[in-house]
Amino acid sequence: MLSSRSPVALDRSIGSGLARFPLQIRAGAASWDELTGIARRLAADRFVVVSDPGVPAAHAHRVLRHLGAAAPTDLVRASGTDDVPPGAVIVGLGGTSVLDAVAERAAHTRRGPLLLPTTLPAMLDTALSLVGPGGPRRLPVLVRAQLEFLDTLAPGAVRPGLYALVRNVLSVCPASYDQVCARLRPDGRYDRTALASFIALCADARAALTCYDPLEDGPAGAFRYGHAVADALRVLGVGALRYGDAVALGLLVAARCARSLGLLDAEGEAAHRELLARWGASDVLPAPVTTQDVLEVLTTAGGAQELVGDPDSTVGMVLLDTLGQPHVFGGHTVAAVGRNTLRAGLEAVAAAPDAMGSRPGDRDPAGTRSGPTSHVPGAPGPAAW
Repeated sequence: MLSSRSPVALDRSIGSGLARFPLQIRAGAASWDELTGIARRLAADRFVVVSDPGVPAAHAHRVLRHLGAAAPTDLVRASGTDDVPPGAVIVGLGGTSVLDAVAERAAHTRRGPLLLPTTLPAMLDTALSLVGPGGPRRLPVLVRAQLEFLDTLAPGAVRPGLYALVRNVLSVCPASYDQVCARLRPDGRYDRTALASFIALCADARAALTCYDPLEDGPAGAFRYGHAVADALRVLGVGALRYGDAVALGLLVAARCARSLGLLDAEGEAAHRELLARWGASDVLPAPVTTQDVLEVLTTAGGAQELVGDPDSTVGMVLLDTLGQPHVFGGHTVAAVGRNTLRAGLEAVAAAPDAMGSRPGDRDPAGTRSGPTSHVPGAPGPAAW
């Protein structure tokens, strides 16, 4: 990742129903002194920093030093069972799993947590949502995306970590399609200005939908676009496939399913492939996974999701009518997708070539395919540029 040393300071406010919480996007030496000032204003009895061994020690020590200048500060592991005093402020320092653990502990304190996400999925997605695996979460006192945390990400982690950005452009804010296309790099090398703009765009997308849908079971269901297939791949335990690349495959499958059902047009599906190509994501299932493997996970009792619509359908998925407009049936953004349609969607990412020398995903099911486009007209979306 390119590491521009210029300071960054962007602020957003995310509304969730009647409540709001602040997001700060920061980089630079002066921003760390600002963190100490924030800690002092919180007037906490104690700070309890929840982290895990995957967070570099230098990051943990820096956070402990700056928070410790304001109040006694402890470091505990996300997997631990340490009791947290009710007057303490819990600080989540880590990725998605750490923030999920913090949500459980913060339920027993007087105030919500201070979230310091250290990975792109956590900055772009998890830390911005008030809904987690365990249900609704406490409102954080602050979410702070400190970009220095991204400087130590493992090689290859930056590119797939941007999956929420790509998903949001397709399902929520297609007005940003051209700008994002121009900034995406297959090698995953970004300066801090670009990363800050990506976080701000995802924050604006979240704020636009959760303002009226805080539990994300209505229009904000768009944030699950592409995740049905990605979660099935995670069940299959494809070790070499990062979750972001699994979401990329899920986006392509959902686009083909929508095409097969007469919802998304050829230009919309082509726009998916163009954006993912600019992002550098693979468009084929990794060996030895087959379409049948994924289909079985999605349609078994353990892998099936809540269904809305046709009782003969087997899997609930978010589909698009057009970019930025999820298909709505009965007031829900989860559409019922039948086995045959799902199979056709999975063939769009099948790895084996057919007799004509091309993969099924290279063919337009309606025979009306238009080529990739550098400009995709879309519904107005939140602007962060």
